[in-house]
Formats: sequence, structure tokens, C-alpha cells
Amino acid sequence: MQGSTDRTPSAAGASKALHCVEVYVPKKLETLSALYTYLRSKLTQRKAGVAQDVPIDGFSLYEVDGAFYGKVIYEERTVVLRILFDRSRADDSSSIESKIHTLGSEVAATVAMTEEEIWICHYPLDVVIFRPGQSDRMTD
Repeated sequence: MQGSTDRTPSAAGASKALHCVEVYVPKKLETLSALYTYLRSKLTQRKAGVAQDVPIDGFSLYEVDGAFYGKVIYEERTVVLRILFDRSRADDSSSIESKIHTLGSEVAATVAMTEEEIWICHYPLDVVIFRPGQSDRMTD
């Protein structure tokens, strides 16, 4: 996983402060296609050095079955998009909320345009980064 450029090598097993945001969207063919396009674009832009409101450090996808209350009760398979992004020392609750809102708006505008709503869960966390075959670690 590639992160911010201010990491410097040191001894083994570094911890990195990240935010974990999970975005819940219905599993539909058009949603999946748009989701992969969105993620590919975010990573391609980051690799090219294009400035982004919220550059991502990584993502994963998994599926859950569930029911969600809205205008009706939706019983459907849902794709959970877990996005990791840097948690800067300068981040306060307002800037974190703004980043989450930006990610949610991006996903809503590009992936889930026809949905009644999308749900976002936020988890601040520390990730320990290990690189196989190296005794150095990455730190902030």
C-alpha cells in the first residue's frame, strides 16, 4: 500500500494512522461498473500526482446481505466499499467530517446516482505496515 510521501524508513513494523470509511451501495451491475471505474480513476490520478480532495491509500470490497429501512424496506445484497485514507496530525473533527462528506458526495455522484440514500460508516484506526523480506518499517 502506498501512502503519503512523508513516511521515512526505520526499524520493523510501523504504525500508520488512517481513516477507514465504509460506503454501502446496492450490488447492481451498473453500480459495480461505476464503482470500479471510480476506484480505478482515484488510484490512477493518485499515481499520476493529480491533486485530489481526498486521495485514498487503499480500498477493499466485500458483500453483505441485509435489510435497510427507507421509503420501503430494502432487502438486498450490498457491496461495502472500505476506503483507507491518511489521518493527518492536523486533522480535526471538522476536517475529517469534510473529507468523509467529500468521499460520500463523490460516490453518490458517480456510483449511486439513482439510490434513495447511501450509508457511510467511519472508523479511525492505526494500521501496522509490514513489508515481507525487509526489516525496515514505514513511519510518519
